[in-house]
Amino acid sequence: MSNEIKLQPDKIDKGIADLRSSVEELKTTFAKEIEGQNKLDMVTAFNEIKKDYDQLLSQFKALFLNNVQAADEAVKDFLEKEKEAAEAIEMTD
Repeated sequence: MSNEIKLQPDKIDKGIADLRSSVEELKTTFAKEIEGQNKLDMVTAFNEIKKDYDQLLSQFKALFLNNVQAADEAVKDFLEKEKEAAEAIEMTD
């Protein structure tokens, strides 16, 4: 077993792009509010649940996109540090 960390930047970039596009396509609403003069408790409860769901899903989407961005930056930082280490090793040879 090798102790070397092997990254495949093309596969990582594609995976991150797929995650980003998937979450951007995520619909943040699931139904239309029930309107009108209907005063049923069920309608009121549905509208409250819908509002909470919409807010929660929007927060999830924003958090997920932040995490995808952080993963992308971490990979880029790792590749940069790996390049710097390789260059430092070449200088000492």
